[in-house]
Amino acid sequence: MSAHAHPKAIGGKLLDPTMKILLGLFGIAAVVMVYRFFTGIGPVSNMTDGYAWGIWEPINVVVFTGIGAGAYSVGLLCYLLNKGKYHPYVRPAVLVGAIAYSLGGSSIVIALGRYWNAYWLPAVPIWNLNSVLLEVAVCVISYVLVLWVEVLPAVLDGAASSKSPGWSRFGAKWGQRLSKAMPFVIALAVVLPTMHQSSLGGLMLIATTKVDPLWHTWALPLLALISCLSMGYGTVVVLTNILGMTWKAKYDQALFADMSKVNGGLLFLFSAIRLGDIVVQGKLHYLGRLDHHLFFFVLEMALFLVPAFMFFSPKVQQNRGRLFAAALMAIAAGALWRVDAYLTCYNAGEGWEYFPSMGETIVTIGMAAIGIAVFIFVSRLFPVVVVDDAHRHSNVGADQVRSAASR
Repeated sequence: MSAHAHPKAIGGKLLDPTMKILLGLFGIAAVVMVYRFFTGIGPVSNMTDGYAWGIWEPINVVVFTGIGAGAYSVGLLCYLLNKGKYHPYVRPAVLVGAIAYSLGGSSIVIALGRYWNAYWLPAVPIWNLNSVLLEVAVCVISYVLVLWVEVLPAVLDGAASSKSPGWSRFGAKWGQRLSKAMPFVIALAVVLPTMHQSSLGGLMLIATTKVDPLWHTWALPLLALISCLSMGYGTVVVLTNILGMTWKAKYDQALFADMSKVNGGLLFLFSAIRLGDIVVQGKLHYLGRLDHHLFFFVLEMALFLVPAFMFFSPKVQQNRGRLFAAALMAIAAGALWRVDAYLTCYNAGEGWEYFPSMGETIVTIGMAAIGIAVFIFVSRLFPVVVVDDAHRHSNVGADQVRSAASR
């Protein structure tokens, strides 16, 4: 695929059956969220003082941001390693990242016990500067803003090609101005996720007696960073396959085969650090326990190592379906490790038990649904996805903002 291939607005009906289902799921979740804000967090969740995070932080924040790290992963290839051939995949990855991180931030607000005191959050003098969680919060909020700024070129390109003279001038003028600032924005887009993704792992370092020894290690920050990169590359491959099946997005097998070799290396690196730490730290005897810890550990390692070998197999590199399956396993591997470290293999102590409530589950499903809906909505209106037959779709929805060439 040419590095200069231009994304197009997909067009089409905005409120199609898929969108109605997604909005319906979010609508149900919104009812639960409204109920939660009026009655407190207890009636809709099983969170306790022992398990104060439930599933909203491990899944909605830690896993969602891992999936959203495709923007970070592809950005490193394009802008840091100067691999411009991956540029056609930047816009979809950035949009997914902006949505995923926004959902993560929103989930934190939903989980706030005394949310009415949230107006104190910007008060810098009362910040606990020794808190890793503060670093995560500041970095994530900043990165959300950076990601949406990175989405703006697609919006402004769409505006520039509009039939409305005023809207067109606005898009052309601010598109040029924004392009001059983009190098600084991209620099932030590389630094911020490096900081907060590693800190998401570092956050659990203080839980020395609560995180199971097979998961608690000095390498938590490094493992969190590697897993987000792997999940990000996997997301780009999976996303492009889905977009190819639904919107005929362009797909370059050779390009993804090269990218997947990078991912394979990351998966091997993660596994080597994980297993090496267990050996060096004398934790091998923990593998003799026949309980859920051993089950999840074996499952995790399988999910890391199987796709790692697959990514280096010529048969997989030449087969779109197998590459898709390997990428999906890479995402599942990172997601499972994150959930295990934060929840499944976390023991709050005697007397504390946790299983997600129906309300928590509904909110998580609803958040994922609205994320997919927003991606579809933006991609239909603005040039985000590089497609094969743009003309067949771009004339639909003539009253909407239409596409134009990107950079």
